[in-house]
Amino acid sequence: MSVSVQDTSPAGDAKASPAEVTSPDSHGMSSPPPYPVVSTPPSWFPPQCVYDPLIPAHDYVDDQYPLRSGVLFSSVPCGPLKPAYLPAPPDGSKTFFYCITVGVKVGIVTDASLATEFTNGVLGGFKKKRHSHSAALQYFNEDLAAGKVNIDKWRKSRRDRLVCGTCVIV
Repeated sequence: MSVSVQDTSPAGDAKASPAEVTSPDSHGMSSPPPYPVVSTPPSWFPPQCVYDPLIPAHDYVDDQYPLRSGVLFSSVPCGPLKPAYLPAPPDGSKTFFYCITVGVKVGIVTDASLATEFTNGVLGGFKKKRHSHSAALQYFNEDLAAGKVNIDKWRKSRRDRLVCGTCVIV
């Protein structure tokens, strides 16, 4: 594996030093990733947020962007999700990302109990745990493109009855 360093940091940001990593493809040739891999976040990146070195820092979107990770949708999103500034755990522990693709709500969250809440009891409810923000986005967006992301309001109760909101179907 060869490593080459390029300076693509914005003016005045001397701390960011991206490294482009190349890896052999199926023919044994080295091909660079489509974007530079940055091991440390730029100085302007919010320190209390989760940083994924596989996502270029300028690709993150703020709270005003409607299709972003960290939001749960009540209807299937109309396009791929973008990375958002998600809060890091205060104790500095590892952050996991949960892709909810079939549930009462869908999206990418970092809270396991929230992911469980919107999938447990749902017929065909599905969530997938990922170890990085980029892997979660890739998984969710691929399922979205394949038409596998669904909203399902029907929950199974303890007595095997279907429950939808406040009505019970026996």
